[in-house]
Amino acid sequence: MILPKELYDLYSMPMIAKFMATIDTEGNTNLAFIASIDTWEEKSDFIIFGEFLMWKSLENLKENKKVGTLAMDIDLVFGAVNGDFKDDFINTGPYFDKISYNEMFRYNAYTKIRNAGTIVITETVMPRQVGKLAIVSDMFQVKGRRKKLAGTDGVDIPLTVRKKFDLMQAIKVVSFMAEGTDYPTIVPVMSLFPIDMKSFAFRVSSYNQELEGLKNGQHVAVMVLTMDPIAYQVKGRVDAFDGCYGKIVIEEAFSSSPPLAGDKIA
Repeated sequence: MILPKELYDLYSMPMIAKFMATIDTEGNTNLAFIASIDTWEEKSDFIIFGEFLMWKSLENLKENKKVGTLAMDIDLVFGAVNGDFKDDFINTGPYFDKISYNEMFRYNAYTKIRNAGTIVITETVMPRQVGKLAIVSDMFQVKGRRKKLAGTDGVDIPLTVRKKFDLMQAIKVVSFMAEGTDYPTIVPVMSLFPIDMKSFAFRVSSYNQELEGLKNGQHVAVMVLTMDPIAYQVKGRVDAFDGCYGKIVIEEAFSSSPPLAGDKIA
């Protein structure tokens, strides 16, 4: 499948938010901020990425090559590309060189990639935009349901993590296995808001109607990426979902930024 021009332009942008979801042996997704995701040439049927701060993703890719990705620019335009990792990591050659010389990796001794690989494209979601007014509206509506959705289940996350998810000027995405699909779904969920230290509330909006297919009890992974950039991943289960509003009961949390990238923190 050839990468559409609109997605080629989006995924070619340097220094924007790019995420990858992989599938573990239990069929659950793991989310990672993978800034090295890039395009190769126009009309290519694959995208490229570099191995950097993705230990859990690497572990999953050994067992399951199916990958979901999402890119979002500063104007909150986002699109998705899913495909199959070709298990072709290499530490030399044109793919490795292109990623090594992009703006994020070129001048920083601490952000060198180890290998580069390719993902053959099988599915795409054309770019659409998250409206900034919609974010404000969604957040107010979600906050208004905090008491109704509050509960005692879940594990406590650190206050630092809660504060990041509380930010309005941060990118928040969720990944899950949609019913009848083989690839992870990743969509923005900018309305995600901490109810307490154990759960997050969210709302389905016009830009992420894929969430309507979520089921209570379903496993999800969510990630917040701030302007710093600092990233955290939280995993949990959907609860009290009525098709529009619901919550995620937290089961575990991870740092996704150096120096503790990949460390479990709750």
